[in-house]
Amino acid sequence: MVINEFLPLVEDKRHSLGYGFPVPNQFKDSQPKGETHYDMVKQLKTNPITHEQLVPEVRGIYRGLAMVEEKCIKLDKEQSESKEDLTPVQWQALISIHSTLLHEHHDFFLSSQHPVAKSELTELAEKYSMPARMWRYGIHSLLELLRHKLPGSLEYMLHFIYIAYSMVTLLLENIPYFRETWIECLGDLARYRMAIEESDMRDREVWATVSQYWYNQEADLSHDVGRVQHHLAVLARPDALAQLFYYTKALLCRRPFHNARESIALLFNSTREQQRQESMPAALIATHGVLFHKNASAEFTVLANNYLSLLRKEIPQLDTQGQGGAFVMSSNFAAVFQYGEPENDLALEFPQQKTQATAEEAYQLALRWTTPASFDDASSELIPNPVEITSKISSPVAFNGSALTFHSMAVFLDHLGDPNSYAGIHTGLSFVWSLAIHPLAMEKLEPMIPWLKIIRFLNILLRLETNFEMIEGPSHPRFSRENENIRRRNSIRIERESTTEKGSEKQDERLEPEIPDHLPEDFLIRGQVWSELYYSEGFFEGGPLEHDRSFVEPQLLEFVRQHRCLWLGVRLSTVCRNSLCSLFDGKRTTMS
Repeated sequence: MVINEFLPLVEDKRHSLGYGFPVPNQFKDSQPKGETHYDMVKQLKTNPITHEQLVPEVRGIYRGLAMVEEKCIKLDKEQSESKEDLTPVQWQALISIHSTLLHEHHDFFLSSQHPVAKSELTELAEKYSMPARMWRYGIHSLLELLRHKLPGSLEYMLHFIYIAYSMVTLLLENIPYFRETWIECLGDLARYRMAIEESDMRDREVWATVSQYWYNQEADLSHDVGRVQHHLAVLARPDALAQLFYYTKALLCRRPFHNARESIALLFNSTREQQRQESMPAALIATHGVLFHKNASAEFTVLANNYLSLLRKEIPQLDTQGQGGAFVMSSNFAAVFQYGEPENDLALEFPQQKTQATAEEAYQLALRWTTPASFDDASSELIPNPVEITSKISSPVAFNGSALTFHSMAVFLDHLGDPNSYAGIHTGLSFVWSLAIHPLAMEKLEPMIPWLKIIRFLNILLRLETNFEMIEGPSHPRFSRENENIRRRNSIRIERESTTEKGSEKQDERLEPEIPDHLPEDFLIRGQVWSELYYSEGFFEGGPLEHDRSFVEPQLLEFVRQHRCLWLGVRLSTVCRNSLCSLFDGKRTTMS
């Protein structure tokens, strides 16, 4: 009986609350007469915006933005010239107007980069340098004003950094077209936050890590931009060797950051003030300082020999991931290029402008060039004035830098069987290969290359497990076939463990890690003028980004570096016929 009483209510849709539920009797009389009720609310009608509607919208936003921007510029200039401290109300007003400018920029980018916008609108942001203007007038000018008013402005500076950081993060998510700019802005903001943190060293370290994270992301996207490398050098403190590497890379990038010369000079001066250089990095920096300032050759020789002696001792302590060896060798290459001076001895062979030739075209050109024979072994000490070598190198800095480079390489080559030396050797061989595909550059430097040590090292590398098909191939060794077998074995192992009978002892077997195609030093040396043709087009496509590069097992790195060095040796033997004619020493026949 109770159910039958409610049946009419369910059937009568006029008494529904909108979602198919029956309306109790007490609510029937309260509903307005003549009003129709529906089970579901209809979707509201929306009219999609058109390009023609966006045009006046963007114009209006830009007019407002320009007015606020002009006001910000005026206020920042007035306050920067004033020596009086600002009141809390004035600080809040300044932060408020700059926040308004950031919101205006946000609206401008959303409107001008709308999916229906045509090129007439989408190109406005680049045409009027809107990302740069947002950073310069909306963020940087106020941050600098706040920084100069420290410590009284600390609270307001923290507040504004968080406002700007959240706004740029929003732009990174919504306007990916300017992704590189937003990432650099986030790195800069994190660096400001790190710099003003003096009370809590843990927070300072956290923000330094955040800043490095963003700069490394930008370096992955723009690996040939020297400015990013300079940022990383600043954050590398107190690691002096890493600082030296990033500063020198900033000078040798395809798009160099010339202001790095001032920063690296400060690094050299701070090391020079030390009475003794008892560590290899300090000795290396002191040696480069003499070269950079073009001081006496005799002083350079003393410092260089001290550095080489320390390098021999410290190679076993270098990290197995390869940063130490790559840092040392790459920094030395900067001396060969006279620290990025426009008129350096190799400027014509390695121009700053991006070359149109491919790696294969450069290789074919090198095949038509035969180098002169030179089998003199490199001595353990630097030779102060070898006239027969300097005849082809006009600059004393370039000559001494070349001597430093190849004597360092000889020291690495002497550590036979030590995997810690492989990263430095691979970096050195990649530089020699880059010289080989630039014949005029090779002609200048070939007499200084320790060919006999290279031949001995490569012959010792040959093992029973060496894949000759890989090292004799036209491109960098890839391990897709080996990784496919590893994945198959891992799959079988997982299946076997999952089907293990309950109660039995489960096998605790680690899955085999896959063999990487990229080495850690690949990401360090790319982007420099000399390494452009070392990597074939598309080599880094699909490679891991900085934050995705996990620790690689030392045994795997050793295996990959061995094949990479042997591959370089084979390539060199085809273009430097006289110098590397005895590369395999007949071992191919006995081992195959």
